[in-house]
Amino acid sequence: MTQQSSMHYRLSEEMQSLVYWSSIYSPADDDIDSIRAAYDAMCLHYTLPRDGTVNIEDKTVPQLNHPVNVRLYSPLGEAPATGWPCILYLHGGGWMVGNLDSHEFITRYLCRDLNVAVLSVDYRLTPEHHFPAAYEDCETVYHWLYQHGLQWKINPNQIVLMGDSAGGNLAAALAVQLQHTGAQACGLAMIYPCLSSGFDTASCQQQADAPLLSLADMHDYLQAYAPNTSDWQDLRLSPLLAQDFSDMPRSFIAVAEYDPLSDDGRIFADKLKQANIATEFYLGKGLLHGSLRLVRDCPVVQDLYQRMLSSLKPMFN
Repeated sequence: MTQQSSMHYRLSEEMQSLVYWSSIYSPADDDIDSIRAAYDAMCLHYTLPRDGTVNIEDKTVPQLNHPVNVRLYSPLGEAPATGWPCILYLHGGGWMVGNLDSHEFITRYLCRDLNVAVLSVDYRLTPEHHFPAAYEDCETVYHWLYQHGLQWKINPNQIVLMGDSAGGNLAAALAVQLQHTGAQACGLAMIYPCLSSGFDTASCQQQADAPLLSLADMHDYLQAYAPNTSDWQDLRLSPLLAQDFSDMPRSFIAVAEYDPLSDDGRIFADKLKQANIATEFYLGKGLLHGSLRLVRDCPVVQDLYQRMLSSLKPMFN
């Protein structure tokens, strides 16, 4: 994850702090265990201790070949008779890092602030598991929830797909695949998602050396996740290439200004709007990729979060 080039950007104090702490938690070497250990430590830095404001339970979604571990956050009160509305949260991390702990800085607060269940997914990671393993795990969890959600007091008809970065990729890919199945999610929310494999947008060129995520980093992540280039046109990897957006759910997409992936989210939002899908697009001015972690510390990220909450609420109606 690139640290250089921050001097070329007019970064706020909060963004400079994010770059600094990301460099403090840089891995000792290129070994995947070192990379994950550094990422986990960085995530912990931004995660407050649990405070008892929501119920938290680790569970497993049964699947014959590969059961998937998940973490369920649910409000403290009595569940509605139809079950809690639910956000299925897919974490970022380049399909390579991240786990059930890494994004608790956001999942707990979504549960508390929206009074809905949040289910985060511990999907398989690369390099041990290549495309489409991560996608298939997320799809498995969604279909299980859709069929059996009431077992966990979740309303199967009120599931919103949500993810950041690589998780946004997985959420968008799943929504594209769910079109015309009769089992579409009731909403889609993405923060600085990667949605294609071409990396030929204007933002990829203009923000190629952005701090925290460079274009070179994205190439490395993509090649690690999908080493077979024949997969790069697969809509489960590059949902931006879909020709049909007519049965997509109501959507919220936020991007960071200083991010090679910025145009992915913008173009996807435009395609949704052209298909008459209710869509809100948010450009985080001055933000870097990964800045969602500063949700408590940065006014722009706090604004993004509040706009996202406002956009999520009607998805559950």
